[in-house]
Amino acid sequence: MSEIKYRYGFRNNYRRSIPLTEMWLKDLADFFTSLRYRIYHGGQLPTIVAYPDFPSKRTTLYKIAKRLKYRLTNKPIEADIVIYFEDITLGSTQSIERYYGNRRIINGQCTDISKKKVEEAHAKVLGYTTAIDPTTHVGKALVKSDENAKHDGVVIQCPISEIEDGKVYQIIIDNTHSNGDAVDMRVPVYGNTIPLVYRKYKKPEVRFTNAVHRTTMHPTETMLSEEEQKAIIAFAQEMRADWCELDVLRDNTSGKIYIVDLNKTAYGPPAELKEQEEAITLLTRAFQSAWMTSAAT
Repeated sequence: MSEIKYRYGFRNNYRRSIPLTEMWLKDLADFFTSLRYRIYHGGQLPTIVAYPDFPSKRTTLYKIAKRLKYRLTNKPIEADIVIYFEDITLGSTQSIERYYGNRRIINGQCTDISKKKVEEAHAKVLGYTTAIDPTTHVGKALVKSDENAKHDGVVIQCPISEIEDGKVYQIIIDNTHSNGDAVDMRVPVYGNTIPLVYRKYKKPEVRFTNAVHRTTMHPTETMLSEEEQKAIIAFAQEMRADWCELDVLRDNTSGKIYIVDLNKTAYGPPAELKEQEEAITLLTRAFQSAWMTSAAT
């Protein structure tokens, strides 16, 4: 189970690789931060439990909690909001349900974010897919790991004689910008809303990696039609994801969108984005609207 990965502190659970002294210092810092937040909220300490993984400072959730001045912990304690938060392709919610089985758990049913699951949901909701049979397909194709967030795509020539276990085979989508960059859309989904869209620019030689050299932020309606927005939200629901970020590509030839990845423990906003504070404001408001009755921004 996920719990064995952690060293148990008084305030949070930490990776076993963290030295005891560092764990105690982190606990102490969390205590004083929580004290400030309690004063800010008039004696109350609103709390978000993200379990089992503790969100790093680079995650969107960490930044939202900080903006709201909510305590964020992966200790299974009494909380205002509970999120299943585990950076793993195939997970299990048994442990979190043991503590919170009688209440709403955000992403509590999203346990499979494999590429194959993405393809199945994509075909069901959008009516088409990137998947191919590499033993019969003629021409170039993309092969990559079925696991999430590997960024290990490689172009191959098909047909091939044997399918490799743990891999998925897909068409190559032409998402090339006029300047030669490959452009991915990063689409946050918060319940039934898409608060913004990022455009992430990559050099052609690293288009299948996470090596982004420029990111811009855009209003959702300028990047996605109303029909596409509904399809994206329906896709997230099919994946049982209440809260996630999707990697979406638009094919230049057909104009169609292709959802190629789902991340439910996202880092963000992207480091290359200039409007960091504006993005966090929009995401925090969407978070509040989806799962909170009232909070300060």
